[in-house]
Amino acid sequence: MVQSKAIHVQTTFLNTEATDALKSHAEDKITNCLKKYVHHDTEVNVVLKIEKNRHIAEAIFNVDGGNFSSTEESDNLYVSIDKLATALSHQLRKHKDKLTSHH
Repeated sequence: MVQSKAIHVQTTFLNTEATDALKSHAEDKITNCLKKYVHHDTEVNVVLKIEKNRHIAEAIFNVDGGNFSSTEESDNLYVSIDKLATALSHQLRKHKDKLTSHH
């Protein structure tokens, strides 16, 4: 039996209503992004906030000896979350390439 890794997403809302739709969108996007690269249980802190017209999504976590954080913003929290997942995928791919290259 294969032990599956658990990715725990802790979502915090600042200056905006904490909706189940936003929370599940963030959790789904971040979990799908990380499960390609993470090989053990990981805790991810996600902050969704609105400052004036800026909708900001942030994520912070540690994995495989690397500290990862990213912040994305747009005029829509869903778009910010999508951009955040893309940015995290890019960071994780670069980290994995660095770990697996044997220079």
